[in-house]
Amino acid sequence: MIPDPTFITAVEARLARCFDDVRQPATTASLPALFEATPQEDMLLEAVRDLTFRGGKRLRAQLVHIGAALFDPVAASHGATVDVAAAVELLQTYFLIHDDIMDGDETRRGGPSVHVALGARCQSDAMGMQQAILAGDLACALQESLMAGLDIADAQRRTRVTALFAHMHRTVIRGQSLDLLGTAPPETIVRLKTASYTTEGPLLLGALLADAPASALVPVRDIASALGIAFQYRDDLLSLFGAPEKTGKPTGSDLRAGKKTHLVAMAWERADTATRAFIDAHLGAAHLSDNDIATFFDIFRHTGAIAAVESAIAHHTDRALQVLSRMSVSPVGKSALRALAIQMAQRDA
Repeated sequence: MIPDPTFITAVEARLARCFDDVRQPATTASLPALFEATPQEDMLLEAVRDLTFRGGKRLRAQLVHIGAALFDPVAASHGATVDVAAAVELLQTYFLIHDDIMDGDETRRGGPSVHVALGARCQSDAMGMQQAILAGDLACALQESLMAGLDIADAQRRTRVTALFAHMHRTVIRGQSLDLLGTAPPETIVRLKTASYTTEGPLLLGALLADAPASALVPVRDIASALGIAFQYRDDLLSLFGAPEKTGKPTGSDLRAGKKTHLVAMAWERADTATRAFIDAHLGAAHLSDNDIATFFDIFRHTGAIAAVESAIAHHTDRALQVLSRMSVSPVGKSALRALAIQMAQRDA
């Protein structure tokens, strides 16, 4: 799922330098090295670095690159584009750490969640949870340092990029809050919590970095929104039916966490009274057993919920590709985005 391995290699290298800079803060004429890393911070830094480099598709970094390539293939490889892509990946690390705490997930990307790893290191689950919150905050601080150092000569463009990044961040927080409260429809949650920083933000950030015309931003957002919804719907299916060794998470974790996904909503709408009662009583229940999860799987199949979600994935992907086909953009960027959109919809991990 990598359209340009050279760009992803540059992002990986920038992330590595970002972590190294914390241990050896640079001194400049405008900002001396006022702070030094501490042993405690080293523990958190190692946890953040481990998760950041533990697998992951670098999807968001790819979309920053493609967003720029749509309008200026040269700008797609500029240092500022690499920095923004790296910052988005660190934002993802920050969200994953806190999300695993809120959901009670013990594994991530095929290894222990950060709060579990830190709990083992501190020999205290409670302390691990507290330190993981700080680890997430550290990841956030690292992405802020990257965004603060963007090499963009045009002050107005720089302001637009940083403002969009901040708006993307706030939107995810809003979506996570609504998700926890259960007070919004599943598709609204997907748009705010997932699409906003998985597809919309990255693609628009790339477009802004390439100085895309204002008239092009709405169709870019529409494409990204549709792809973000399709991405999350595929993720919902993979979380239940994907191979754990590929997804990096145990089967049924979303059900145990009580996530009211589009799949669950489709099943509930199509179910009879007794089946709805089962869903209401068991979704997110602390005592949810493997047999209960097997029952959920049967419900998803027999109600046609799986087929409905597959249809929705195809619909949103087609909608994105139709908008893309009408845009007058770089053929290189258009081809890369089309290929990535199809891979996102059909992926198995």
